[in-house]
Amino acid sequence: MWEGQPAECTTATLRGYGRVSWADLVAALTGATAAWADYDGFHIGDPPAAAPPYTHLWGWADGWMLRARLDGDHAIVATLHLDNTAPSGITSRTPGERLSVTRTRSRTWPSTEHRVGKLNGEVADRPVVLYQLDGDRPVTFVRVG
Repeated sequence: MWEGQPAECTTATLRGYGRVSWADLVAALTGATAAWADYDGFHIGDPPAAAPPYTHLWGWADGWMLRARLDGDHAIVATLHLDNTAPSGITSRTPGERLSVTRTRSRTWPSTEHRVGKLNGEVADRPVVLYQLDGDRPVTFVRVG
Protein backbone atom coordinates (compact mmCIF):
# COMPACT_ATOMS: atom_id res chain seq x y z
CA MET A 1 0.00 0.00 0.00
CA TRP A 2 1.27 3.45 -0.64
CA GLU A 3 1.06 6.66 1.33
CA GLY A 4 -2.31 8.37 1.22
CA GLN A 5 -3.95 11.42 2.73
CA PRO A 6 -2.91 12.89 6.10
CA ALA A 7 -3.82 10.83 9.16
CA GLU A 8 -6.76 11.79 11.38
CA CYS A 9 -7.27 11.09 15.08
CA THR A 10 -10.56 9.61 16.28
CA THR A 11 -11.85 7.24 18.96
CA ALA A 12 -13.20 3.70 18.76
CA THR A 13 -14.02 0.85 21.14
CA LEU A 14 -11.68 -2.15 21.30
CA ARG A 15 -13.07 -5.54 22.37
CA GLY A 16 -11.15 -8.78 22.88
CA TYR A 17 -12.60 -12.21 22.12
CA GLY A 18 -9.63 -14.42 22.92
CA ARG A 19 -9.21 -17.76 21.17
CA VAL A 20 -12.05 -18.47 18.71
CA SER A 21 -12.53 -21.56 16.53
CA TRP A 22 -12.28 -21.08 12.77
CA ALA A 23 -15.92 -22.17 12.34
CA ASP A 24 -17.10 -19.56 14.87
CA LEU A 25 -14.94 -16.88 13.26
CA VAL A 26 -16.37 -17.57 9.79
CA ALA A 27 -19.90 -17.51 11.24
CA ALA A 28 -19.17 -14.15 12.93
CA LEU A 29 -18.08 -12.77 9.54
CA THR A 30 -21.39 -13.64 7.86
CA GLY A 31 -22.35 -10.57 5.84
CA ALA A 32 -18.92 -9.00 6.35
CA THR A 33 -15.96 -8.72 3.99
CA ALA A 34 -12.58 -10.28 4.76
CA ALA A 35 -8.99 -9.87 3.56
CA TRP A 36 -6.31 -12.57 3.84
CA ALA A 37 -3.37 -14.15 2.06
CA ASP A 38 -2.77 -17.74 1.03
CA TYR A 39 -0.49 -19.55 -1.42
CA ASP A 40 -2.51 -18.14 -4.33
CA GLY A 41 -2.02 -14.50 -3.30
CA PHE A 42 -3.97 -11.83 -1.44
CA HIS A 43 -7.78 -11.97 -1.41
CA ILE A 44 -10.70 -9.71 -0.51
CA GLY A 45 -14.19 -11.19 -0.24
CA ASP A 46 -16.06 -13.79 1.79
CA PRO A 47 -13.77 -15.52 4.29
CA PRO A 48 -12.39 -18.88 3.14
CA ALA A 49 -14.06 -22.08 4.36
CA ALA A 50 -10.77 -23.32 5.84
CA ALA A 51 -8.20 -21.30 7.77
CA PRO A 52 -5.54 -19.91 5.41
CA PRO A 53 -1.90 -20.90 6.03
CA TYR A 54 -0.75 -17.34 6.73
CA THR A 55 -0.87 -15.33 9.95
CA HIS A 56 -3.72 -12.80 9.78
CA LEU A 57 -7.23 -12.21 8.53
CA TRP A 58 -9.00 -8.86 8.67
CA GLY A 59 -12.76 -8.43 8.40
CA TRP A 60 -15.17 -5.50 8.36
CA ALA A 61 -18.81 -4.55 8.14
CA ASP A 62 -20.69 -1.32 8.78
CA GLY A 63 -19.56 0.00 12.15
CA TRP A 64 -16.86 -2.54 13.09
CA MET A 65 -13.60 -4.17 12.01
CA LEU A 66 -12.10 -7.49 13.08
CA ARG A 67 -8.46 -8.57 13.31
CA ALA A 68 -7.64 -12.25 13.70
CA ARG A 69 -4.20 -13.71 14.42
CA LEU A 70 -4.46 -17.17 12.89
CA ASP A 71 -3.22 -20.27 14.69
CA GLY A 72 -4.26 -23.41 12.82
CA ASP A 73 -8.02 -23.92 13.15
CA HIS A 74 -8.29 -21.14 15.76
CA ALA A 75 -7.63 -17.43 15.91
CA ILE A 76 -7.01 -14.78 18.54
CA VAL A 77 -9.68 -12.18 17.73
CA ALA A 78 -10.24 -8.51 18.51
CA THR A 79 -12.73 -6.03 17.11
CA LEU A 80 -12.67 -2.27 16.78
CA HIS A 81 -16.09 -0.61 16.92
CA LEU A 82 -16.92 2.76 15.40
CA ASP A 83 -20.51 2.51 16.67
CA ASN A 84 -22.61 0.06 18.71
CA THR A 85 -22.79 -2.72 16.11
CA ALA A 86 -20.83 -5.96 16.56
CA PRO A 87 -20.28 -9.30 14.84
CA SER A 88 -22.74 -12.01 15.87
CA GLY A 89 -21.97 -15.55 16.94
CA ILE A 90 -18.97 -14.76 19.15
CA THR A 91 -18.91 -13.23 22.61
CA SER A 92 -16.47 -10.57 23.74
CA ARG A 93 -14.40 -11.41 26.81
CA THR A 94 -13.95 -7.72 27.57
CA PRO A 95 -16.54 -4.96 28.07
CA GLY A 96 -14.70 -2.79 25.59
CA GLU A 97 -12.33 0.10 26.03
CA ARG A 98 -12.69 3.45 24.27
CA LEU A 99 -9.31 4.31 22.74
CA SER A 100 -7.66 6.91 20.58
CA VAL A 101 -6.94 5.62 17.08
CA THR A 102 -5.21 7.07 14.04
CA ARG A 103 -7.16 6.73 10.80
CA THR A 104 -5.21 6.82 7.54
CA ARG A 105 -6.75 6.68 4.09
CA SER A 106 -4.73 5.05 1.34
CA ARG A 107 -5.03 2.57 -1.53
CA THR A 108 -4.05 -1.04 -2.05
CA TRP A 109 -1.20 -1.86 -4.39
CA PRO A 110 -1.60 -0.65 -8.00
CA SER A 111 -2.18 -3.33 -10.65
CA THR A 112 1.35 -2.68 -11.98
CA GLU A 113 2.91 -3.69 -8.63
CA HIS A 114 4.39 -7.18 -8.90
CA ARG A 115 6.43 -7.53 -5.70
CA VAL A 116 3.47 -9.33 -4.09
CA GLY A 117 2.64 -11.36 -7.20
CA LYS A 118 0.07 -10.67 -9.88
CA LEU A 119 -2.88 -8.73 -8.45
CA ASN A 120 -6.43 -9.38 -9.55
CA GLY A 121 -9.29 -6.88 -9.60
CA GLU A 122 -10.53 -7.74 -6.10
CA VAL A 123 -7.24 -6.45 -4.66
CA ALA A 124 -5.59 -3.95 -7.03
CA ASP A 125 -5.90 -0.19 -6.62
CA ARG A 126 -8.75 -0.10 -4.10
CA PRO A 127 -9.34 2.52 -1.40
CA VAL A 128 -8.40 1.35 2.08
CA VAL A 129 -8.74 2.86 5.55
CA LEU A 130 -6.27 1.80 8.24
CA TYR A 131 -7.15 2.25 11.93
CA GLN A 132 -4.07 2.04 14.14
CA LEU A 133 -4.32 1.84 17.91
CA ASP A 134 -2.01 4.40 19.43
CA GLY A 135 0.49 3.35 22.09
CA ASP A 136 3.57 1.24 22.69
CA ARG A 137 2.22 -1.80 20.82
CA PRO A 138 0.39 -0.47 17.76
CA VAL A 139 -2.21 -2.75 16.19
CA THR A 140 -3.82 -2.05 12.83
CA PHE A 141 -7.38 -2.79 11.73
CA VAL A 142 -8.18 -2.64 8.01
CA ARG A 143 -11.24 -1.70 5.95
CA VAL A 144 -11.04 -1.94 2.14
CA GLY A 145 -13.54 -0.19 -0.09
